[in-house]
This record gives sequence, C-alpha cells and structure tokens, in this order.
Amino acid sequence: MQTTQLETMAAWRIAGLAGHAVFAVLTAMAGWFWPERTLILDAAFQSYLFIASGQPAIMVERFGAVGVQLFPLVGVHLGAPLATVLFLYSISIVLWHWMLYTVCWHVLRDRRAAVAILLFVILLSGDCFYWMQNELLPGISLSFLLWSWWQRQAEQTPDFPKVATSIATTFLATTIVYFHPLIVFPLGFGWCFWWLHASSQPLRRSWLIAIALLFTGLFASKYLLRTPNFYDRGMTGQYVREFHFSMEQLLHSRGLHDFWTHCNDSLLLFWPLFGLVVGFYLLQKCWLRAALVVGATLIYLVLILQRYLDDDRWYIAESHYQALAVFLIFPLVWDISPRFRSRRIWLPIAVVLIAVRLVSIYQNHRPYSARLAYVRSLLAETEGRAGRKFVVPASAVQRTTLLMTWGLPFETLQLSALQSPDSVRILVVADEAEKAAAILPRDSMVSFLMLPRRAFSDLPKRYYHLRDSLPYRVLPSGR
Repeated sequence: MQTTQLETMAAWRIAGLAGHAVFAVLTAMAGWFWPERTLILDAAFQSYLFIASGQPAIMVERFGAVGVQLFPLVGVHLGAPLATVLFLYSISIVLWHWMLYTVCWHVLRDRRAAVAILLFVILLSGDCFYWMQNELLPGISLSFLLWSWWQRQAEQTPDFPKVATSIATTFLATTIVYFHPLIVFPLGFGWCFWWLHASSQPLRRSWLIAIALLFTGLFASKYLLRTPNFYDRGMTGQYVREFHFSMEQLLHSRGLHDFWTHCNDSLLLFWPLFGLVVGFYLLQKCWLRAALVVGATLIYLVLILQRYLDDDRWYIAESHYQALAVFLIFPLVWDISPRFRSRRIWLPIAVVLIAVRLVSIYQNHRPYSARLAYVRSLLAETEGRAGRKFVVPASAVQRTTLLMTWGLPFETLQLSALQSPDSVRILVVADEAEKAAAILPRDSMVSFLMLPRRAFSDLPKRYYHLRDSLPYRVLPSGR
C-alpha cells in the first residue's frame, strides 16, 4: 500500500512538472510569434488603446481582461520599447492560464482542476492561439479555479458558505460572468456535473443551490435588470431573439463545412474524446451523465453553427467552439482518469496527446505569418510617398488574407511604429477611397466601436510621433 501511494505521488509530481513544461512551451511560442498574435485586429486595436492611455482597455464591460494587460502596462509605464510591450502582451495571455494552473496545483492543491485548465488551453486550440483576443477563454480557465476554491471551502463548511467566502466568490463570479455572454454554457455544465456528483464530493446541494442563486442573480443583473452594453446585447440577440433554426440551411451552410473541415486539425480530438466519454458513461450505466454530455454538446454546437451559418471567420468561430472542451474535460478529469492509475496507461497517452496538440498549434502560424507579411507589403508601398496617412480601396486589398479590414489602421500604426516613433504610417481601407480620404480627420486617429477619436498630438511620443497634418492620400494598388 505504501509503495502504491509513493508511486501515485511520484506520478502526480511528474504530471505537475509536465504541465509547467507545456505552459513553458506555449509561452515560448507566444513570445516567438508575438507579431502574429498582437499585430492583428482586436489585439492591435486594444494594445493601441492601453498604450495611448496608459490605462487598461476595458471593452464592453469585460473588466476581467485587465488581468492580461497588467504586464504590458507595466512595460508602458517603465518606458519599454514598443516591441517589448507587445511581446509582454502576447505572453501575458498564456501566463494568465499558467498562473491559474499554478494556483490550483500548488496553492489549492487541486491537481485535477489544474489538469483541467491545461487541457482546456491545448485540447481544441489552433487558430485562436494567434487570434488571442476572445475573453471567453480566460473566463473559462478562471471558472475552473473558482469551482476548485468552492470545493476547498465546502470541505471546511459543508452546509453553507461563510460570509467571507460569499463576498470573495461574488467578486470572482461577477468577473467570470462579465467576461463573455457564452460563459453561461460552461458554467451551467459545471453546475449540472457537480449536482450529479453531489453525493460523492464536497459541493453538497445546499452549496450548489447557493451557487445557482448567485449566478442567476449576476446574469439577471447584467441582462435583465439593466440594459446590457450594445455589443453583448447584439451577441445575445444573435443567439436568442434572432435564432431561427433550419436543418436545410444548416446542412448546406459554410459554418458546418468549416466545422467538419477543422475536425481534421484543431478539432481532431473532439469526436474521439466525445465518443470515449459517452461510451464510458453508457458502460457504467450513468444515464444522466451521458445525457448531460450529449445534450450540452448538441445544444451548444447548434447555437454556434447557427451563429456562424454563412460566416467565413473561422478564427473567431473556433474560439467559441473551444468551449466544447469543457463538456469533455469534466468527465475525463473527474470520472474517467481515476480509473487509470497506472503510469503505463496514462503517461504515453498524455505525451502523444500533448505532442499532437502542440505541433498543430505551431503549424497554424502559417496563415498568420503570411497575413503579417501582406500588411508589411502594404506599408512598403507607402515608402517614398509624401504623407503618413493613406486610404486603400477595398477592391484593391486581399480581404481573405487580411481576415477583416477594420483593423488595418491600428495594425499599420503599430507595425510602422516598431521601426521608429517617427516612422508611423496609417492605412485605412474604404469602399469609396476618394471620399474617405476627404472626410477622415487629419489630426486624430480613426475611431472604432463608437469610441472617441484620440488626437495625434495626445499620443505618447515615445511610441507614436505623427506630425503629418495633411489630408489622407489614396494608395491605389494595395497589391
């Protein structure tokens, strides 16, 4: 018995070190590919905002995102070069998940919750490693930590949360709820999972009822008792008010085609693991648990497929599909893995799984590196031309390569400023280039999401020193 316990402790020690090693590799990849991850759409826009203001850029009330902006903001206040600030921004996304993994493993000593965070980060990730901006993902990792902390507190107070616990968890739960509207699905699945396990784990049903009331109150306060921000209002509308299911449309949709296509790369492990989980529950005659996994997966899949029915933005859709991993991770970590105690079984499986996922994540850099090269080529066309501000006709750019065109002003601002603050150039894409060049403001940065424009003279000159007060010029070719 003592030998078995020592072997188990050694196995967990190896698993802990392996987890840190995986996060170290992901951090190294985030550092290596920092231009691909930060000079793109939302990341370029939000980094411009917090660099220009020296304060966190909180978009549409998602204040939890401050956690991944702390390091680059420290770099801004210390006067670090722009490349260093963006590098810190890139690795901070990974460090957020690594920090939560570390807290679960070493502080809460909940190894299963730590493994759940690690699996969530790598299991279905691909394009969203490079389009890193979706706040849903850090919110889900934080929810694993919150469940773990509740487990620890419930061991000490089985019947009901203490007042101090209630205050602390209300803050954490509020942060999670405000990360993203879709967070309701992984939270709901986790709650149902623990409800079905109430007789065998510390979170008794008195605790779970209190947790349900807490989350119900938080979601009601955000979406029912007050008017939600325009972005979340529009997103929830797409999933609720504008939901019109049509099997015929779904079967012939671009969204379903993209989903099945990516089952060969970033979603490669989804269906095999789904089959493993459901098959395990059926063999164990755990009918309700099997129904929970199947029902949650189908409902969530239909909602996301309906949302991206004719949408070609896979990089965004994938970050939403990544929440499907939660429906597999709870059963895999808390129900299935305890059945395989021998390292001879789980160690080679884990090594192969992790290696496959890390290689897949690495290979996904190619279109994003190509995209960055294309933006550089657009900037190169401005060399030798008078002025610093240009409009490119929409018909002249490769929209598929750019993914979306709204982010080009912020991408070119950052990319050109990496050379020197005095080298700043801005490119804007417009359908009617001549008209846009005439009406765009000469002395301030373009605006987005109804945010007020910031004057060029108010930007920190250490990073962006734009002295051009002439009108925008049309850049005709755009390659």
